[in-house]
Amino acid sequence: MIAAIIGATGLVGKSLLELLLDSDKYQKIYVLGRSQPHITAHHFGEEKLHYLACELDELHEMSLPEPIDHGFCCLGTTIKQAGSQQAFIEVDKLGVLAFAKLLKRQSHSRLVLQVISALGANLHSSVFYNRVKGEMEQELCQLQLPHVQIFQPSLLIGERADSRTLEQLGQWLFRLTGFLFIGSLKKYKPIDGLQVALAMFDSAQQASKSVSIIDNYAMHNHH
Repeated sequence: MIAAIIGATGLVGKSLLELLLDSDKYQKIYVLGRSQPHITAHHFGEEKLHYLACELDELHEMSLPEPIDHGFCCLGTTIKQAGSQQAFIEVDKLGVLAFAKLLKRQSHSRLVLQVISALGANLHSSVFYNRVKGEMEQELCQLQLPHVQIFQPSLLIGERADSRTLEQLGQWLFRLTGFLFIGSLKKYKPIDGLQVALAMFDSAQQASKSVSIIDNYAMHNHH
């Protein structure tokens, strides 16, 4: 199979890219983005990586060299990191949709597209972050792609290349209080980026419905 991934330098994306490169299920992986990912040494996977340099606002005029079977969208930022609410929208909503439309233009009847959204995504939320994620999910579903899988993690934990002070504080607090997330509270439990990547990798092989929502609880229980 042929895969395409965007956001491969982020917390989830870099773990997912390693899984794709290590897997004999994929013959080629196209990596889209403004910077080439740094990957660890592989026995056989490195030659499968094909880097396509692009900015998010260039996706609408791009075409991919060949049909993509599985598309993985790991884009995600924060308002602070993006610099403004509009800049956040351009990544977490418009960038995601542009990647989806790029894949849709291929008219691949068995395409699987995966997108990372967030716990609490809600079109009608009074919280800006959750509302934008909800708008993205709604517009993504309206594209009517063959298979869409939407992942809704809670706070992501793990090592990031960039510094996000609030998330680092959240990770520290979780390590002190993680045992409290039991029962009905488990759906809010922060989740490691690698765990999300593993759930994405396995779910891509099992796509059946036109739209699937994989929530935080399901990802925690994924083995």
